[in-house]
Formats: sequence, structure tokens, C-alpha cells
Amino acid sequence: MDLGQHKLINSDCLEYMRALPGDCIDSVICDPPYGLGFMGQQWDQSVPGLEWAQELLRVAKPGAHAICFGGTRTYHRLAVALEDAGWEIRDCLGWVYTSGFPKSHNVSKAIDREAGAVREVVGINESVNVYAGRHAFGPSMAGQAYTKSPITAPATEAAQKFDGWGTALKPSFEPAVLARKPLEGTIAQNVLRWGTGALNIDAARFGYGDPCWVGPQGVNLNGGGYSPDSGSRGAGFTINRGLSGFVDPGGRWPANLYHCPKASRSEREAGCEGLPIKDANKWNSGGIGERRREAGQSQRGNHHPTVKPLTLFRWLARLCTPIDGWIFDPFLGSGTTMLAAELEGFRCVGVEMNPEYIKIIQARFSGIPILRKMASGQTLTSADKQDLISQGELF
Repeated sequence: MDLGQHKLINSDCLEYMRALPGDCIDSVICDPPYGLGFMGQQWDQSVPGLEWAQELLRVAKPGAHAICFGGTRTYHRLAVALEDAGWEIRDCLGWVYTSGFPKSHNVSKAIDREAGAVREVVGINESVNVYAGRHAFGPSMAGQAYTKSPITAPATEAAQKFDGWGTALKPSFEPAVLARKPLEGTIAQNVLRWGTGALNIDAARFGYGDPCWVGPQGVNLNGGGYSPDSGSRGAGFTINRGLSGFVDPGGRWPANLYHCPKASRSEREAGCEGLPIKDANKWNSGGIGERRREAGQSQRGNHHPTVKPLTLFRWLARLCTPIDGWIFDPFLGSGTTMLAAELEGFRCVGVEMNPEYIKIIQARFSGIPILRKMASGQTLTSADKQDLISQGELF
């Protein structure tokens, strides 16, 4: 089916790719299954393998880039499949979000439990989970949830020895493979013939002060103390309105790390107001299900468990897609790649095999006017949404 200038396909992606001609896709941006058995879901039992990667290579134009996300524990399997299929591995990108919740096992408690020992309650932990701050598309979840849990002391000597030990780190980023189909001839020859092979550096630059860059916001050149914000001078450099001649006014050279929050509730739900409401507690990613339940925010129309943020996928689209290019997403999920393509002026072919997610994609696409206004910093009220509906811009 067509959604504007995009094509939404309800199918198995491997079957769909087999029907495509070769050398027809300009770029690939996708979030495949991580093979972690996410919440027992059948679709997440394995990472896409060699056959998938070979077919993806066939349909991509020479020089086309593919950006494919993976889990920190299974990313290597995805990278190996792409490399074995003939893709060139160009880099590893990292989406940094920092808000993950550690899914760690308390070793001391486990030891006492094994021994059948009862731990003494020595206090109460009263924690406050605060959702605040700004997201690229407006305020993130706001409010706070209070939780109480007992603080217990180790009951056995062995438990005391391992008090404070756990089994996992706090998840704060997700990796993505940046791969490229081999060029035909030189980079210049390939770009001129196919329009692919290069990254659009200027379109993907990081603006000074943009939190997408996780490093220092000042500029330190040749050991000097120059900063575009403070106007201080580094030896040998000329400052013109806070910018050195060696600093691109368009922003920093894009890095292989991109920092932004997870998709906010308002971003996920834009356009989905008419969908059946589902209890999404069991779908929460990042280990924050209890927080959302306490905050009363577990009911949603968009119940897809792994919604990626639009600000991230818009940046990826600008980075790797030629002007007027087609982006291919073989695992469209909740439709973030297609929404990013629409907002950035690209065209997208997205494949999703789950009919429920197809409905979510259609609903989210209808919410594009909302997302445009949110991206410009506007806050939409219920009356604003009704106006968009009456104007035929939202359905």
C-alpha cells in the first residue's frame, strides 16, 4: 500500500526482496531482531543471517550504505552475516541514551536464598523516579513515581562476602553496523553513476551545543583554549564572532556516536489516539516497566516494544541517503524509518510482517502533522489535534 510517496509492505522481508530487481535501493536503515528472545517474542529468536544479508546486498545499489542496529550481546552475529555476504564493514555506530535500567541479579540475596536464610530488614529505600527534561520533539514523560522497597542485610557469611555484587551493567547505548556495498570503480565513478558510496557529512553535522554530541562542547585546537561559546583565544587562531576559521560554521564533523533520549510517549503516540488501548507494561524496553506502571503511563495505542527515536533516524537518513533516494527498511516495526524519511524529504520502502504493527505504522503516519509541529518546538493541545482533523491533515 502507498502512504504518501512511500510504500508499506505487509510481508516477510526475505520473500519481498526476492521479488525486487537488483541494484535498486539507495540506502538501508533498519532495526532488526536482536536475537535475545525479547519478552518471549517469536520474532526475536534469532538475528538475521547470511541469506538475508546476501539478498540485501543484491537489491542495494553499488556503494549503498546499510545501517543496521543490533543488541550489545548479539551485534557481532549481524556484522559477521553482513561481512560474509560481501558487505564492507565501514564502522560501528553507537546510539547513546543513558536511560537504560540495569537488569542485574543481586548475588548476595541469591546466596542467602540458596541457603534458605532469612535476611533482616534494616531500612526502607524510598526512591523517586522522575521523568523530566526536554526531548527533540518536546517534553519527555514528566512527573514522578514513588516506590518503596526493604533494605536487607546479608544473613550468611558467604552473602556478606558478595554483598554489592551483581550480574549486569546499566545499558546506555545500542550499536549499529555501518556497512557499504562494494563500489564499482573509484568512489568518484560510483557516485557519478549510482549516486551512492559517500556519506553526506555536511547534512549530518552536529550543531555546537547540540546534546547529540557527548563530548566537550568547546573546541580545543593545537593545545589552545579556544571555545566557540566563551570566545577565548587559542594561540595562532583568529576568532570571528566566536568561530575560528578552522571550525565549520555548519557544526562539528559527525561522529560515530549519537546521543539522544528514547522516544517520548508523545512521539510514540502521535496519530495513534484512535487505536485500541493496550496494557504495555510487559512490552517496556530498558527495564523501566515498573516506573511507567507507577506513573500510570502503561496504557498506549502504540504498543510496539522497541520504538526508536525520530531524531536519531532523521540524522541517519540524512547521513547515508542521496538526495531523492529510496530508503529500504526490511523490519519497519512501528514505522520510525518511514516517518524519518517523510520528515527529511526522502522516500521509503518499508516491510513489516506483523499486521498489528501495520496498523500502528498507518496511524503514526497520519500523525505526521503533529510531529512536524512538535519538531518545531510547539506543544499541541487536544483542540489543536481536533483542528488538524477538521482540516483533513490528521485522520
